Amino acid sequence: MQISKAVNLQGTIYDENNEAIATFMTHLLGDGATPDIQVYGNGMKQVIGYKDDGSVILSKNIDELIESEKVKFMAEAIKQQKALCVENGVDPDLVNILNSEKDKKIDVTKEI
Repeated sequence: MQISKAVNLQGTIYDENNEAIATFMTHLLGDGATPDIQVYGNGMKQVIGYKDDGSVILSKNIDELIESEKVKFMAEAIKQQKALCVENGVDPDLVNILNSEKDKKIDVTKEI
């Protein structure tokens, strides 16, 4: 039997009124891949308009808050992914370089 462990990380950020602004999510496999962070908006209150290409316009302070918190979330995701890599017998240094896990033929499952 082969068993592998995966981790889902999720974090929500709030504005000064304690209202949810955005949620960050990622799925970690311990395979050496650099985490891919998904950002989901929570509601329409932060949207102040739309660009010609259809993307949202957020107030500068909300946009800056999302970006700064995304960096913190990414740091935690990298930390967790590296720990999971160690558990799975994968070189944790692969996590820091995009697509480096694809260059290695690594079996990320443990035999029990």
